[in-house]
Amino acid sequence: MNLWFEKLVGKENISSDVVDCEVYSTDGSQIRGTTHNVLWVNTAQEVHQIVLYAKRNKMDLVPRGAGTSLVGGTVPFNSLVIDFTKMDRFTIKDDRVIAEPGVVLDHLNSCLRDKFFPIIPENSAVCTIGGMCGINATGIYERKYGRMSDWVEDVEMIDGTGKLRTYGNEVLGTEGIIGVITKVTLKLAEIVIERSMDIFKCETIEEVVDKLAHVQFHKHILAIEFISLRAATLCGLETKYYLVLEYDGLEGDIKDYDEIQRIRAIRKNVFRRLAEKGFVYREDASFSLDRLGELLSWLEHKGIPSFGSVGSGYLFPCFDERKDIREFYGYIKEIRGAIGKVFGYGILKKEFVPDELKEKLTLMKREHDPHEILNMGKVI
Repeated sequence: MNLWFEKLVGKENISSDVVDCEVYSTDGSQIRGTTHNVLWVNTAQEVHQIVLYAKRNKMDLVPRGAGTSLVGGTVPFNSLVIDFTKMDRFTIKDDRVIAEPGVVLDHLNSCLRDKFFPIIPENSAVCTIGGMCGINATGIYERKYGRMSDWVEDVEMIDGTGKLRTYGNEVLGTEGIIGVITKVTLKLAEIVIERSMDIFKCETIEEVVDKLAHVQFHKHILAIEFISLRAATLCGLETKYYLVLEYDGLEGDIKDYDEIQRIRAIRKNVFRRLAEKGFVYREDASFSLDRLGELLSWLEHKGIPSFGSVGSGYLFPCFDERKDIREFYGYIKEIRGAIGKVFGYGILKKEFVPDELKEKLTLMKREHDPHEILNMGKVI
């Protein structure tokens, strides 16, 4: 088998080395699987041949970008892992970008001038376009720009039968279980020239809720970010609740570019600082804003730090032990919230896939991967 792959991708682009297989046996979720081989691909033609090989030999394929999944979305089970980091080419055409799946978002945006790709997750420095399509990613500016599906025009994908086709955005959020993405056409947004910020430091949860109710319908707000009192304390900030508002104009008091960048960096580093304190398990919760106060009270009572895009209805509680997460899941169900809308479902959150989505994905799996060779054990 290795000789066949060596001829296809080159000896330097295949590994069954113990160290490589160990590295690729997990992802950001810290769940451990087993890797059969790692393949670094350079072209769609190589991917096509690998899919056909897997189909003939009934082998599981796991597509992988940066490996940042927090739900085990790229954990292999004695699988062939296809690493797409070398498929990182893109072409800019007016207000469109044609990108391979290994393109890193921040690198792409750094190459654009008067436009940008507006779906910007927290891990934008490392996340890839393919992975973002896999979970139909959202970002800090969802309030204004929506999700990945709002900005993807078409997707070139090789399904489990070996057919290469072009699809619309209906294949986004399928987490690699029906096909392997080889190319994506992205729409671009006009860059926001004038930005400003406000920071509100609140003493109580009630003050947070009141302030949010007052500002949430402001038409120029790009994002409303939150840092809990517990999280702020652990991160070395003043012991307050924080609301950070970003505007697509000069509505805010903070207008200096360098100061805005400094504040953004603080917010982006919250999870890193919490992880340094032992809170390494990050969860995602979606909720209606009228339940925010009781959710924050519950988390503070339990001593659980949190932060997130509350303006879009998302919060990211962080835990130091996995055993405490199950109680949190129960509480989110109690307040009729949802789990998995930001990070995807993967292995860890299969039980939270909504019934309608599960039925849709099951039908797509039967049609596009009847031999069950793609990212088995995920989502459904």
